[in-house]
Amino acid sequence: MRNQLDFNKMFHDYFGRASAKVSYKVRHDSNCFHDFVFLSGLVHDARFRRKDVVLRGKRLIVPLVRDCWERGVTDNSGTRQMYAAQSRLTIEPVTRIQWSFIDNMPFGLEDTLQVYGIWLARQAITLGDYTPLILSGFTWECTVNVYETDMVIQLQDLEMPKPHS
Repeated sequence: MRNQLDFNKMFHDYFGRASAKVSYKVRHDSNCFHDFVFLSGLVHDARFRRKDVVLRGKRLIVPLVRDCWERGVTDNSGTRQMYAAQSRLTIEPVTRIQWSFIDNMPFGLEDTLQVYGIWLARQAITLGDYTPLILSGFTWECTVNVYETDMVIQLQDLEMPKPHS
């Protein structure tokens, strides 16, 4: 039996080889669901406040502070160090946003939410031309309806990753 692909190695090799800003866009072709796996890894443990989330027309902008897992936790000097970067997650075209919280106890708009992952809810019934996209944490979930055929989902670092403070 051949060895299975090592997605962890692929993730670190592709994104973490050089110190650089990440710019990652989900593709519409057969790579779409693979791209969501990598995107979910890039935004895992990112933090944001709901008050900073902006809907401009049909474009949703989520400003994040992203832990840069792709860089690993050890720098060249052998010191264990986590890196972080100010980033922006853009999702469009959006038709609806719905927040839900465990026990229906919403966090305040000022509270920081931590991201667990992001994915397309393919098992859900697509309504018209849109598909639910789920951005979630352990105690919250944000369902964003996007038009799948025109969907643009992009993560863009706004600065070079730097040691987490």
